[in-house]
Amino acid sequence: MNIKTLKIFSDLVENANFSKTARLNNVSQSAISQKVRLLEERLNVNLLKKNQKSFQLTNEGAVFYRHAKLILSEYDAMLEDLQNYDAKTLGGINLLTNYWIGIYIIPRYVREYFKTFKNFTLDINYGDYKDIQTANLDPRFNLIILEFPLHNENFTAELFAKDEFVMVCLAQSNFPHWQTFSLEHLESYPLIGFTKNHPLRSIFEQGLGKKISRPQYLMEFNQIELIKQAIEMHDSMAILPKSSVRLPREEHIFRVLPLADTHISIPFYLIHRKTQKPNRAMEHFIAILKGKQQLLL
Repeated sequence: MNIKTLKIFSDLVENANFSKTARLNNVSQSAISQKVRLLEERLNVNLLKKNQKSFQLTNEGAVFYRHAKLILSEYDAMLEDLQNYDAKTLGGINLLTNYWIGIYIIPRYVREYFKTFKNFTLDINYGDYKDIQTANLDPRFNLIILEFPLHNENFTAELFAKDEFVMVCLAQSNFPHWQTFSLEHLESYPLIGFTKNHPLRSIFEQGLGKKISRPQYLMEFNQIELIKQAIEMHDSMAILPKSSVRLPREEHIFRVLPLADTHISIPFYLIHRKTQKPNRAMEHFIAILKGKQQLLL
């Protein structure tokens, strides 16, 4: 899934026409249908309810469309901001990361950087978990940020910050009014969780060790926003990174509890090529990453 896919789906919803959407995006009509089908397979939900001449959004499709528009809006705003800066003297940064880090983690460092250094370009590229191991070999990427180091002799990985997992449920949920969340409760309450191949699920379950048996999952998604939407719809709970539920607009929606009997950290690695000397823009940005760990706290 990438920005182009989100745009195609949004155009399809807004135009209600496969052929017009294909023309707008310079692809074939069959390609539009294929992208929708692949999205549904990846998310394991039906996004469209089709008949012979038209289609309607399913409830899941409406949720996906709403969040796709939010992501596209943020992406357009970022591009507009970056076009206002001149990279002639500082050079540029071509950053590769994944969606949740790009949405929740990187913006706080970018804002900090812009307080002092305004004349640089930053291109943020998002990779799926399945293809990021090969995408990171593209020579145009001069900086990579992930929650796991790359096992590649051409790159060096340095731990620069950490996040932590917390339990998230509705502010007015039917769960007991815990002050903290004990992992023993996972044996009684199934989670809205990440898909099996998601690094955050791997980090969490590895952090559990042998304390309890594997959690039960009521639903599984590969995007944090979909998990939060599912919590609202089903009055359920999830274990999420603390940084992903600290948005002011969500304070009245969710209750966030620290884990009572363990602390499971989420590492963030700064990765770059061993043979590539950082330009001035990269040097300044790396200094922000290394010197502002408190931004995650």
